[in-house]
Amino acid sequence: MRSNQLHHILGNKTSGSSELVQMLNSYLLSIGHNKREIIKTISLATIKLGHFEAVNSYLKELNSVLKAKSKPDLTLFLKRYSNRNTEIVEIIFTKLYRDFKNLRSLITLSHSGTLVGVLKLWHNENKNLKVVVCESRPKFEGILMAKELAGIGIKVELITDAMIGLYVSRVDAAMIGADIILSNGNIVNKVGSKALALLSKEFNKPFYVVTSKSKGSKKLIFKPKKENPNEVLKYRAKNLSISNIYFEEIEKKSITKIYTD
Repeated sequence: MRSNQLHHILGNKTSGSSELVQMLNSYLLSIGHNKREIIKTISLATIKLGHFEAVNSYLKELNSVLKAKSKPDLTLFLKRYSNRNTEIVEIIFTKLYRDFKNLRSLITLSHSGTLVGVLKLWHNENKNLKVVVCESRPKFEGILMAKELAGIGIKVELITDAMIGLYVSRVDAAMIGADIILSNGNIVNKVGSKALALLSKEFNKPFYVVTSKSKGSKKLIFKPKKENPNEVLKYRAKNLSISNIYFEEIEKKSITKIYTD
C-alpha cells in the first residue's frame, strides 16, 4: 500500500513542486522511523523529482536532520514541515493583498498549490474575485486547478490554451506560480507562461509570480527537456515530428513582481 503511494508521488506529473514536497513529507510521516525506507525514498525522489528546486531543498534539509541521528529531531522536522506551506502562503498573501486588494479578476495556468492557497485567502476577503484558468495541455493541470478553485467557492472560467489571447485583455492581471527561480532572476514554469507574460505586456496588464524561496536555484541556465510525444499525439507518420515540453523560462524583464515568503 505504501509502495503504491510512493509510486504515485514519484510519477505525479500534474501537481506543483510545493505539493509534491508535502506529499513526500506526509509519506515519510506515515512510515515513522524506518530509516532504511526514508533513505530509499530520498534516493528515489532525488532521481525522479530532483529537477524541482523545492524538492531538492526539502531533501537537503531532511538529509541534514538524518545525519543528526536523533529520532525526535526527525519527527519534529516532518511535523513542522506539514505546516510550512500554510505559513508560506499566509506570508505571500499578506504582502500581495496589501498591494492588490482591489483586483477583481485574474488569469492563470497550470496548477500551483501556493497560488491556490493565496487565492483561497483572497476569496475570503473578496467574494467577487474571478479567476480565468487555461486548461494547460498536455496533462491538463489547469482543469485540476479550475475544479479546486471552484470547490473553494471562487468564480472560475476554464478556457483552452489557444483562447489565452482573447482573455488577457479582459482581466485585471495575470498571476502564476513558479517551479524554479534562476540566479539571474528569471523563472521557470509550465509552458504557456511565457506567452501569458508577453500577452500581458501587449495588453498593459501586470504579470505577477507567487512562489516560495525554496524554489531558488544557483543555476543560471535552464535547458528544456522533451517529454513523451504520445501525451500530445499517438499517431505516427513520415515527415511528422511531435514535441512535448513541460517547462520554459520566463525572463525577469517580463515579470512585474515576484512575491515570496
